[in-house]
Amino acid sequence: MRALSGKLVSGVFICVVSCYGQNPFTPGQYDTDWIDFSPKPDGIPLHSTVYFPKPSGLYSPILFIGGMYGWASSGYYSILLTELASRGYIVVGLDRYYPGQLDQLTSPVRSVGRQNESPSIELFFNTTQWIKNHLSDQIVAQADWTKTSLLCHSAGCDDTLVMVNVSRTIAQASVFLDPMSLDAMVLQTLDSKVKVLASMSQLSEEKPMCCIPGTDYRKIYDLMKCTKVRMQVKDFGHCDIMDDLLWDVCHSANVCRTTNNTRLENYRTFAAGVIHGFLQWAIYGNTGMQKYVTNQAYMPLPLVDLAFDLNC
Repeated sequence: MRALSGKLVSGVFICVVSCYGQNPFTPGQYDTDWIDFSPKPDGIPLHSTVYFPKPSGLYSPILFIGGMYGWASSGYYSILLTELASRGYIVVGLDRYYPGQLDQLTSPVRSVGRQNESPSIELFFNTTQWIKNHLSDQIVAQADWTKTSLLCHSAGCDDTLVMVNVSRTIAQASVFLDPMSLDAMVLQTLDSKVKVLASMSQLSEEKPMCCIPGTDYRKIYDLMKCTKVRMQVKDFGHCDIMDDLLWDVCHSANVCRTTNNTRLENYRTFAAGVIHGFLQWAIYGNTGMQKYVTNQAYMPLPLVDLAFDLNC
């Protein structure tokens, strides 16, 4: 286990994060830090990097699973996750694959339709329980586990969707970023009260394609009840949400379509802001945040698709 100082986050809110109607795209008010937990020597089932606000206080936890069925660990999303921490969240990375825990490897792709048989799901739940039991001994920021949300990217959303399907208590809300879920093709409408934001970057479904229609954000949206929101952000790509190292691999190898590197900060800030706005609205009932998630006029980036269902 180790903890290092994170980057200082510039900008100060006029009022606290949860104040009514505060623009969620404003830079976060909290300085942040991060801490690592590893199976050896800490005893946690899976590796986890936790991003958190430095000040003491009670914060909503976010459980995050990265792309490529968890092969992309949370450390490759540190810019986004730090931005979320600066807005008042404790972000817990659930790293399915990580150097040093290769003995825990399972097949990255489950047999479609056999969701409950995935050993990784149990590992995610057990890792979350370990964090609940031990995190408060290591940091002064405290997690309010009654206001938990899920966050995922790409094929990591396959496991997140299964977590929502098999557990009625794991979270109050879930955010799917550029989701690709094979299980979504065979699932019926989920009997879940989890509130959902499904967001897609426009270039993710353009060649070279990294998200497949029928497994994507529209399908996630259709599977869920309400409250639910879907959006597609214009002219950004699948890897643009990731840190520069992984973005450069995607861009140079032409693995997925990307934008150019002059606009990455805009997209990451937008993603952090829209996630924050959605969670403040969905979990805390802050209706002043709703317009930043359901009304294009209040968003700093253009969309090509926006839909929502609030009629529960």
